[in-house]
Order: sequence, then C-alpha cells, then structure tokens
Amino acid sequence: MTDDTDFRSLDGTRLSGTLTTSSAEPVGSAVLAHGSGVTREEGGFFARLAEGLAAAGVTNLRFDLRAHGASAGRAADLTIAGVANDIRAASDHLRSSTGQSGPVHVIAASFSGGAAALHAAHYPEGVGRLVLLNPRINYKDMYVKERSGWSGDYLSADRAAELDRTGALPRVPFETGRALLNEVFQLPAPEALCARVLCPVLIVHGTKDTFVDVNLSRRYAPLFAAGAGAELLELDGAQHGFAVHDDPTYVDPQTRAWQEEVTGKVAQFLAA
Repeated sequence: MTDDTDFRSLDGTRLSGTLTTSSAEPVGSAVLAHGSGVTREEGGFFARLAEGLAAAGVTNLRFDLRAHGASAGRAADLTIAGVANDIRAASDHLRSSTGQSGPVHVIAASFSGGAAALHAAHYPEGVGRLVLLNPRINYKDMYVKERSGWSGDYLSADRAAELDRTGALPRVPFETGRALLNEVFQLPAPEALCARVLCPVLIVHGTKDTFVDVNLSRRYAPLFAAGAGAELLELDGAQHGFAVHDDPTYVDPQTRAWQEEVTGKVAQFLAA
C-alpha cells in the first residue's frame, strides 16, 4: 500500500514523499534518496524498487529532495548538509509513521550518495545498512575541479561577477549558489568520510556509467565500514541509473532486467 505524505526537514523545509508499507513479515524499514535533477520516482525505478522492497518486508519512504519535485526550497540554496538533514528527517518521519524505533536503512542514488554517507557517519546508531547506487561521493571534484572558471581553488573574476549578478551559477541539472560552492571545500575528504561509516555498505555501479565513473566506487569501496570495505556489485555494460545507453525513460528490456537485479540484490542485502 502506498500513501503520499509531507514532513519537515530540520530547518523547516517542507518535503514530500511516498510511504510504501509492507504486508509481508517485517524485516526493517528504509529511506530512498534520489539523485539530482529528478524526483522520488527516479524515472520509475524507485517506484518499482519501493514495491520490491515492500514485498520483501521492508517498509520504505521515498521522498523528493529539497528544491526537487513537490518539495519546497530553492535550488540556489541547496547544500550537501541540507540533503543529509533531509535524509535524517525522512528517517525520523518513517519511524513515527510506522511506530517502529531503531535504525533505518538508507538507499541513496548518484548525487545523494555522499550526503547519505555523511548522515551515516554522523548518526551511526540511526542507520542500519547503507546502499549506494552509482554514488557521487567527492563533491569538490564535481563542482570545482571538473568545472571551468576555477583556478587554485578560486573562482574567476567573470564567474564571480556572474554569481554576484544572478545569485547562482547555471548548471545542469540545477543552479548552484555560494553556500554549496563554499561547503565543498569543508566537507570531509572521501577517504575520511568512507572510513567513518560503520554500518554494512552495498555499492551498485554500472561499468559504462558516463556520469559517475565506476572507478570511483572501486576506489572507495575498500575504505567503508571502518576498513572492512563495502560490497561492490558491478553491472557489466550498464549506464547511469542501470540502463542501456540513451534510455532515459527506462523502457528497454535490458534496463528493466538490470533494475530488477538491483532490486533483488538490495532486498537481499537489507534482509540479511
């Protein structure tokens, strides 16, 4: 059974989500955090994942990040800390909605991966297991090193003037403001962040991902769980989102097969 629900993040931002309850023997609960520029549905994948988890006994809440979908907030104000707090608020809301206390599993895709790891590092007692789907973990690379207009950690004069004028730098899928641009310099290095995550971790990544290189997951996986390492499942040939190339609506049979495999693996991991 599914029900739409609204709740507030720590700073009062209104967030919208969908609660999927399970009629099977309960084995836990999970929050699903999507990637940037999409919604809680992840093109339909998260809706199918939510149903698959519920069938396996995992009640779950998928929600729109701030400044995404039906949730409130401005893209220019978005920060990684804000997303991490949204994940915490979603976990608290799931507990109150189900009446179940204790750890909540976290499943995070792409952009939300590092924020979910940050949440798990800060609240080890609150996270049961962590699942990262083609995760982005190093945000400084994404917003500074891989972008033009930066030199020696300083923004160029013309880009700074543009930021003064508009309040945000244009970027696909969302514009970025000064809060996030400053934050990425102060976030823990990926190596340090991974080492602080104590719970069991599963990473799933496609080998043909052109948005987040699979080599990043290969590099960071051994550093998780206080050095015990994350389990890494690679899907040979899969693009970002576990899809074939140029299948944004996830209708290709191979895309559906990969996503079904991911759903089964995640359900098995959370039930262990």
